[in-house]
Amino acid sequence: MRKKRSRSPVAKPTPARGIDLKIHFALAALVLIAWSNSFGLGFARDGGAVTSDVRIQAASAENVGLILSKDYWWPNPADRLYRPVTTLSHLVNYSVLGEGDKPAGYHTTNVLLHLVNVWLVFAIALRLLRERQPAFWAAALWAVHPVTTESVTNVAGRADLLATMAVLSGLLLYARFRSARGGTRSRAAIALFGIAIVGVFCKENSAVLLALILLWDVCFEVDAPKSFLRQLPFYGAVAASLILMLFVRWRVFAGEPWPEGAFPDNPLLGASFWEARFTAVKVIGRELWLLVFPLRLSSDYSYHAIPISSAGDPWAWMSLAVILAIVTLAIVRYQKNDRLMFWCAGFAAFTLLPSSNLVILIGASMAERFLYLPAIGFAIAMVALAFRLPLAFRLRDRRIVSWLLAVIVVLFTARTWLRNMDWNNDLTITTADVKVAPGSFRLHELRARRLFAESPERNVDQAIAEGEAAWAILRNVPPVDSDQRTPARLGVYYRKKGDLAEAGASSDKAAEAARPWYEKSLAVLLKAREISRARERAFDEAQLAHGRPLAFRSGDDVLYFNLAATYSELDMLPEAVDALHYERVLNPTSPDSYEAIARVYMKQGDFASAAVALDERAIVSGPTAEIVSALRDAYSRLPGGSCAFKSDGEGLNPECPGVLENRCRALSELKGVFADARASGTASNFSNLADQQGCNSTTANQ
Repeated sequence: MRKKRSRSPVAKPTPARGIDLKIHFALAALVLIAWSNSFGLGFARDGGAVTSDVRIQAASAENVGLILSKDYWWPNPADRLYRPVTTLSHLVNYSVLGEGDKPAGYHTTNVLLHLVNVWLVFAIALRLLRERQPAFWAAALWAVHPVTTESVTNVAGRADLLATMAVLSGLLLYARFRSARGGTRSRAAIALFGIAIVGVFCKENSAVLLALILLWDVCFEVDAPKSFLRQLPFYGAVAASLILMLFVRWRVFAGEPWPEGAFPDNPLLGASFWEARFTAVKVIGRELWLLVFPLRLSSDYSYHAIPISSAGDPWAWMSLAVILAIVTLAIVRYQKNDRLMFWCAGFAAFTLLPSSNLVILIGASMAERFLYLPAIGFAIAMVALAFRLPLAFRLRDRRIVSWLLAVIVVLFTARTWLRNMDWNNDLTITTADVKVAPGSFRLHELRARRLFAESPERNVDQAIAEGEAAWAILRNVPPVDSDQRTPARLGVYYRKKGDLAEAGASSDKAAEAARPWYEKSLAVLLKAREISRARERAFDEAQLAHGRPLAFRSGDDVLYFNLAATYSELDMLPEAVDALHYERVLNPTSPDSYEAIARVYMKQGDFASAAVALDERAIVSGPTAEIVSALRDAYSRLPGGSCAFKSDGEGLNPECPGVLENRCRALSELKGVFADARASGTASNFSNLADQQGCNSTTANQ
């Protein structure tokens, strides 16, 4: 009778025994060295948007309520992100700790959170590798890996840090208490639910925790199938957190506008199904390369940094071959009871999947912050393989492995330290990254914007060059998928160049020197208007298609303001008035539009319309000394307008000819403006105010 061949038992992870303070201090020192130059940095990219969130600027019940009831980017419907715990952490920095808009405190908090995550990685690695030395190197490798800089050094990376802390804490808690009994087991399940719910409200990718604890059991409890049933309370606790997350998100987003498409940030949204997936596979290949060789890093991979792939793209096929090779090797090792490699591959795969664009298309095609959590699986796998090399070559001395890993950690630390300096501000990060991803329109556009903001006079030529580079990339994108801000800002740079040319030329040639630049400004601003109107129509159609009310106008009011300024420089005054009227509809509470309309009317010699516009400005946002003075000037130019103000100087005199008529015209226009702006309640208020002023229907309709 043939003997049944026995399989060697699966090596289960062993719990850590005690806390090695030396290792924890060593890891802390390593983190401090790698991020020592980050504490004095400023805000870059979305980091500046953190402190501009009005909800974090006061620790009040009202603001906490807004954080819990509104989306992450409120009040702008940028995307469907809900991360209240992350926003609350910003509130702690801004208001509770009193750091306000000073970046040092935010950077310090991020580094401390990363350090906690490093210690958690060490704890997990110790359970998996069962030796302190390889566990230390795994944590050290991940601690200073350059791909983590976008999550740590960028203030807006807080969501990744908190979500990772929740995932690792939940996984460790499960590994520690999955075999517990009685009350301890129940308390552990409740704690796991709490950790899981906090995690998904830090960042959505924390939902992978359920997959990771299942992966843990598949890898290390495979010889005890019945144990899966015993773990149902833990599975149920994490699943319950996901159900609660979906319910809360449904409640929060039920009344929110449907967000606009993000094609410029993720071109996969405009590709066919298979083109998008082929491109996503190619992106995964690039991400794997960055884990191995993190030299060329970029904060942005917008259109057209990563060209859309097809079945004929060799890089996509090469990436697919690498992915399949990794999967095959992991399965083979699993069958040979080497579950560690399978776990590492599975951990990286599950944590990368939500942002991979393989299942659902998200707001970005690629970002290095997506690798913060998956890099843990990579680090543990690399260290595990490194410590197997002496066995493979029958060497007893493993010091060479430690020396090799030490060299890699030093190199990674140096690269991270250098990369931190790129994250000082928008200008430093775009200057560095545009060399790595020159095809990204967003990098060129952001660099142009920051150059112009720093010094319009000194940097206008550089701003124009970068703005033109961004527009050259985006120009052929269909208007509905494009971004009007890129040509709109380029139009501003052209107009500024015209202003400087006019100021630098002799008086008789000033207009001749400036006009070509104003004409270039007008041409590109009209393209921006075409894009804005197409996107505005698409936004309205999306709201109706998803059952949302048309609560506001989504057009770009700043674009129309700048378009009017260029029209005015070209003496196209009626067109300037039309642009300002539309700008006022898009943002009816802005005082600037009313004042700009009045200035154009004054330039046209239409002093009555100028007076009406100034009166509208006073009604909407209150009279100021400057507005009263401008009103006096406008009425002084009208026949009989000297009596427009009361003798005591307090307000307009309705007995003066034309004053009441102009006031009624102003109220009628405001009613129409706010009605067009979809603010029906405010429009009704102006209608009531017109009745109170004694405006009859004939006068009000003039």
